Amino acid sequence: MTRAYCLRMQKLSFSRVPPVEGLLLCFLLFSVLWRGGKSLETTWMLVGVAGALVLADTLRSSEKIDPPSLLRSFGGARNGELRMENSFGLLWVCAFGFLAWTTLSYFFSTTRNYGLDEVLRDSALVLIFLWTMRHAGGESGARFPHRFIHTMTVAAVLGAFFGLLVYSMQPVNRFVGTFFDHRFHTDYWPNAWAQFVLLAWPMIVLWMRGRNARLQVAGCGLLGLVLGTLLLSYSRGAMIAFGGQIALLGLWEWVRRKSGGLQPTTPSLSAGQAGLRGPGMTDCGRMFARTCVVAVIAVALFFAANAMRGQFHPVQSIGEKVTFTADEGGSSINERKQFWKQSITLISERPLLGWGPYSFRFVHQRLQTSVLATSDHPHNIFLKLATERGIVAAILFAILVVVILWPMVALLHCCIVRKRMANGVELDQQYSNTAIQQSFLFIAVLGVVAHNLIDYNLQFVGIALPFWMMLGVLASANAKCTLRQSSEQVQDKAKKMNTKFVHKLELTVAVLLLTVALREAVFLVTSSIGRHAETQEDFTTALTWYDRSASEWFSRDMHLSRALLRTMQGETLQAQEAMDAFFRLNAEDPRGWRLQGDIARTKGNLEAAADAYAKAYELGRWNDLSIALALAEVLGESEQGATSSEQFSLEEMKPEMDALLGSFIEAIVRNAHFIALSHNAEDAIALSAFLAKQFPESAPRYEVFAARADFAMRAERAKLKRRPTGYLW
Repeated sequence: MTRAYCLRMQKLSFSRVPPVEGLLLCFLLFSVLWRGGKSLETTWMLVGVAGALVLADTLRSSEKIDPPSLLRSFGGARNGELRMENSFGLLWVCAFGFLAWTTLSYFFSTTRNYGLDEVLRDSALVLIFLWTMRHAGGESGARFPHRFIHTMTVAAVLGAFFGLLVYSMQPVNRFVGTFFDHRFHTDYWPNAWAQFVLLAWPMIVLWMRGRNARLQVAGCGLLGLVLGTLLLSYSRGAMIAFGGQIALLGLWEWVRRKSGGLQPTTPSLSAGQAGLRGPGMTDCGRMFARTCVVAVIAVALFFAANAMRGQFHPVQSIGEKVTFTADEGGSSINERKQFWKQSITLISERPLLGWGPYSFRFVHQRLQTSVLATSDHPHNIFLKLATERGIVAAILFAILVVVILWPMVALLHCCIVRKRMANGVELDQQYSNTAIQQSFLFIAVLGVVAHNLIDYNLQFVGIALPFWMMLGVLASANAKCTLRQSSEQVQDKAKKMNTKFVHKLELTVAVLLLTVALREAVFLVTSSIGRHAETQEDFTTALTWYDRSASEWFSRDMHLSRALLRTMQGETLQAQEAMDAFFRLNAEDPRGWRLQGDIARTKGNLEAAADAYAKAYELGRWNDLSIALALAEVLGESEQGATSSEQFSLEEMKPEMDALLGSFIEAIVRNAHFIALSHNAEDAIALSAFLAKQFPESAPRYEVFAARADFAMRAERAKLKRRPTGYLW
C-alpha cells in the first residue's frame, strides 16, 4: 500500500462522517469500553443503532444510491465463481435465514423466560452486517473501513490502559481489560478480552500502514502494549489462535515474496523514511526488526505489569497455567469435553429447532456427571447454535461465514501473489490496497472463529459487533478484487431486488425489533425496581413492581421471585399462580421445581413436595446440594417414605445420595469452582448430619464428611478474608 494512498485515506477518514456512521462507530467504542458490551442496556442500545441505520437508509432518496457501488458491495467473482447476483442472494438468504430460524426457535423454546435478548442482539447484528456490506462499497464507502480501523485501534488501546489499572489494583489474577462487571466478583472475563485482542491487533497493524516514521514507532509500541495484555490474560486457547494467526500471516508473506507479488502485507517504511531501520536494511530486515521490537515490548509489559501487581496481590504462576496445575487444574479441558458430548446428545433430541436461545444453561444440567460442571454455552459456536437454535441455524451461519471467507484465499492469491486476474485484467494500486486490507480482516475474523471452536464469547456486543462488521467489510471488498465491471442487466436486477424487496424487509424487521425493544424496556425498568426493593428487603414494594411486570416476555427469574416472596408471606395460592406462569415458560430450570417443592411443603402436601423435589433432583443435583437435602428431609418426614409416582424411599436413594455427597465433599476440599464459598458447603454439612441421624450405622462416615467440609469451608473463607481488597472499588 503506497504511503500517498494511505495518507489520502487517513485525511478523508473522519472528514464529513455521515451521522449514522458516526453513531455506529461511537457505539462500537462504547460497547467495548462498557463491560465489553455484556449488559442488557448495551443490547437494547444495539437494537436502537441497527434501527437507526435501516431507517436512515429508508429516508435516503433512491437517486443517492449508486447501483454499481451497491453491486460491488455484494461480492462477485470471475467466470464460474460466485457470480455477483448469486453471491448477494446467497449471503442475504443465509443472513435472513439465520435471523428467521433464530426467531422461530425462540417461539418454540423450552426456556422462553430467557433468550429474547439473544434474538434481539443477533437480529440487530444481521441488520448491521447487511448495512456494512452495502455502505463499505463505492467511493464514499471506501472511507468506512479506515474509520472502523481507527475506532478499533482506539478501543483496544483505551481498554488496555484501563485494564492495566484493574489488573494491578484489583484481586482478579488475569487481565480482563474492560470486560468485567465490578458489581459481581465472579463477572470478570479474561478469555473474552483475549478474543477481542484477536480481533483488534490486525486493525492496529492496518492503522500503522503508511504512517510517518514517528507514528510507525508509536504504532509498534501500541501493538506491543495490546499483545502484552494478551499474555497477561493467560488464555491458552487465545494464544493458540494467535499463533495460528501469526503462522498464517507468515505463510502469506513467504508465498508473496517467493512469487514476486505486490507489496508486503506487513507495515514497512518507504525508502525515504527513518526510524527502526538501519543503513542498507532490506524490507525483510526491517520487518524482522519491527517484529522483534513489538515482541520485546509485549514481554516487557508482561513482566512489568506482574511486578506492579505483585506489590498488591498474588501473581498467577506461568508454570502452573502451562502444566494445568493452577486452581482450575485440568477441569477446563475435561469440562469442555463434557459440554461437547452433552450438546451432541441434546442436538439429537431436538435437531430441528433446538431447545431455544440461551437454553443450554438449563437443559444440559440433567446430563452433568460432576459437581458444578455447568456453563451458559457448550464452548463451541456451532454446537451452541445447533443445540439452542437447531442444526439449520448452525448450517446457515457456517455457510454465511464460509461464503465470505473462502473466496479470500482465491482473491488474495489473485491480488497479491499473481497481481493479475485469470481474465488478464491488471489490478491497479487501489484494488491491491483493498486486498491487503482484506488479508488482515480475514486473519482477524479467522482467529475469532478458531477461538470460538473451544470457547464462546460472541455474547459480548464488544466482540460480536466488530466481528459482524468485519464480515460485512469483507463481503463488500470481495467485489473490488474479483470483478471491476458488470453488465447493465445484472445491475438492473440487483438494483431492483435491493431497493424494492430487501430494504422493505429490513425496514419491517427493524420496526419489529424496535417495537419489541421499546415494549420490553418498560418492563426492564419496572422489574429492576422490584429487584432493588427485594434486595433491600422491602418485599411489599417488590411484589407491587413484580406484579406490574407480570406480562414481561423477557421475565428471566421474575416469576420465581414473585413465588418466593408470596410463599414467605404465606400466600401460597398467589405463589402457585406465579409458579404456573413460570412453568409455562420454562420447565427445565431445577430452581423452579425446588421452589415448587417448598410451596407444597408449606401447604403440608409432602407427596407433592417429594415429587417436585425429585424432579429438581433429576435436573440439578450436581449444582445445588440443597435439593438433595430437601428431598431427603421430605422422604424422612413422610409416613410412607415414598411418592405415588416414583415409588422410591430414602433408603433406596441412600447409595446414590452417598455418592453425590461424597463428590460434593471432595469438590469442597479442593474448592473447585470456589464451592467452599457457596451455600453448598453448609448444605453438605447439613445433609451429612441428617443422613447420620437417619442411618446410625453409617454415622461415623457422615461425621467425617461433615468435618472435612467444615474444615475446608472455614479455611477457604478465612483465606478470602485475608486477601487484600481491591484498591479501585
